[in-house]
Amino acid sequence: MSREIKIGAFAFVVLIIAIWGYTYIKGENLLAKSYTFNTSFEDVTQLTESSPVYINGYKVGSVLNISLNTDNLREILVRFYVENDYKIPKDATVVMRSDGLVSGKAISIVFDKQCTGPDCAKTGDHFDGSEIGMIESMLGGNTDEVKEYASVLGSEFTNALSELGAEGGEGAINKTLFELQATMENMTKLTATTNDILSKSARSLTKTIDNMSSITGNLSANNEQITSMLENFNAISTQLKDANVGNTVTSSTAAIESAQKTIESLQGTLKTADQAMKDLDAVLTKANSGDGTLAQLLNDKKLYDNLEMTTKNLSLLLQDFRLNPSRYVKVSVFGGKNKDPYVKPENDPAFDKN
Repeated sequence: MSREIKIGAFAFVVLIIAIWGYTYIKGENLLAKSYTFNTSFEDVTQLTESSPVYINGYKVGSVLNISLNTDNLREILVRFYVENDYKIPKDATVVMRSDGLVSGKAISIVFDKQCTGPDCAKTGDHFDGSEIGMIESMLGGNTDEVKEYASVLGSEFTNALSELGAEGGEGAINKTLFELQATMENMTKLTATTNDILSKSARSLTKTIDNMSSITGNLSANNEQITSMLENFNAISTQLKDANVGNTVTSSTAAIESAQKTIESLQGTLKTADQAMKDLDAVLTKANSGDGTLAQLLNDKKLYDNLEMTTKNLSLLLQDFRLNPSRYVKVSVFGGKNKDPYVKPENDPAFDKN
């Protein structure tokens, strides 16, 4: 076998596999036996090629093609296939329904029983199509059940609405509405009370507003003076800044520290003086109450009298020596004797009996 034949055979196999893979991805298996049928719908929203085809919830095929009928634009043609040899009667109905909340649409083939012989559908046959909603799809398409559920739901909803806001009703929503109603009633009372207070306080509020207007008028009238005061404060702050207050504070601090040291020294001196006074007081106390010479000099009356007498006699002696020095000192230039008689001084204190 030549090389060209091998390459051609390989390319043919690859092409066949690609065609089979493409059709398989679209939902059609070329290797399995299948039947192709047609149907139509007015609206195929969310129905796409490769959407599943079910029989009683079991997947039996997929949608092959969706196209618009050029003769009737309100009709959408759908072609689908069913795998294996399922006996589908010709009078079967194709229903488009929801395939879950987020899975789009699917096709269900609905029939009562399997067919036999010529009653079975063949490839290319057309089925009538219809559509059911999501709720009917979830409930299996049973209209009676849907009506029953709708009736029960409507009745329960009506009862719930009638009990909303009723005192003592069950449910969090009912309690919330009842509390909201009570809150609104309280708000109404509060609003009425507030209006009453505002009405009674209208005069006071008017007077207060007038006072505020007067104050603002005075401020406006004295605006220049206030501006001048602010400028003066600014000038004072500038002068304080230029005066180097920091150095002044430092000098003041040094002076205060020096004064503190002086006060501490003065306190030491006062302590020393206080101690000296205590020592002097102790000496005086001892001299006043002791038995020593100083104590006797201070406390002995007899010694005092003797000292006074001695002082008096010494005074008399000095006075007599002044008045009559010749009695005590003999001075002669030529060796003669003093023959002057003794003259008694007048008012001699020695002879004064007093």
